[in-house]
Amino acid sequence: MNWGKGLTLALIAFAGMMTWFVIKSTQHPSPLVTEDYYGAELKFQGRIDEVARAKALSAPVGLVLARDMVTITFPAEARGKRITGSLSLLRPNDPRADRTLVVSTDSLGVCRATADLLPGRYNAALSWTMDGSTYLTEDKVYVP
Repeated sequence: MNWGKGLTLALIAFAGMMTWFVIKSTQHPSPLVTEDYYGAELKFQGRIDEVARAKALSAPVGLVLARDMVTITFPAEARGKRITGSLSLLRPNDPRADRTLVVSTDSLGVCRATADLLPGRYNAALSWTMDGSTYLTEDKVYVP
């Protein structure tokens, strides 16, 4: 075989590999963290302020996850106050396992909610309101 045939075969093999990669990449959709990422980016300064307010509290928010129960413990400033919000649990490797829970506390500043969670890692984002101020707590949590 001369160099012309070898070069032709190499180019054909390269074109075949590239075609195979394109076909495989279109068959495996990559899920986005959020569908409206541009709108979420515009609200980012507000999120920075909410995180700063949450860090200024006397203690961080306690978040304990189990497969069937989520327990959220708020700092001492929250006792006896009405707290509402939502907890978003995003599973990085499986968006079908994402959950959003409504947060509502008792008089001791504790929230317990039932949840059907799969074992593994979740990105937790707790957005909550107390006395007209909004707070945001983000953490990486594990369900045993």
